[in-house]
Amino acid sequence: MTISKYHNIEDSVYDDPYADAFTVISEEHRMIHDGYMFNLSGKATGIANGGTYDLLFVCGSGVFLHVINMEYTIDDAPALIELYEGTTYSAAGTSIDWVNHSRVSANTADTVATHTPTVTSPGTLVAERYIPDPGGSAGHTSGSIVQGGDYEWILGNGDDYLWRFTNNSGGAIDIGFHFNAYEIGATP
Repeated sequence: MTISKYHNIEDSVYDDPYADAFTVISEEHRMIHDGYMFNLSGKATGIANGGTYDLLFVCGSGVFLHVINMEYTIDDAPALIELYEGTTYSAAGTSIDWVNHSRVSANTADTVATHTPTVTSPGTLVAERYIPDPGGSAGHTSGSIVQGGDYEWILGNGDDYLWRFTNNSGGAIDIGFHFNAYEIGATP
């Protein structure tokens, strides 16, 4: 019995020969085994006060990107992180490679990720996160926010999304980012 173009019921159940029991793993864990779990990470340095750093996700046709974990790290605060849908741009920017969590899989992500695109319209704001200044003098504060678990985002096939980081710290900052996501086909 097929449950999606990537899964068969027969492949999803493992009979444990030691306990004579079935072993069940999470969907995310299964995506790693099947070679469809990817991560994307990087760092931007010297983002000026009031400046932005943009990441563009151009989702492939026929797949849905499930972003299950996002981590942002900054070396000063406050900062704002926004997610936009329906982004338009005149230049896509510089490509960033998705890395497959299964180092024995040759699968590659269909979603194209770039940084510093030339954005003509960010699109519709669908989410935002504010990282406050925890106090202290400039250059001595830092912040990190992790969003995951129950906060999964399923990005539509053929759509364009923008993650925008805005520095409001009063000085230049560095930004780190890390995304874990898997791709599946068929209907979400």
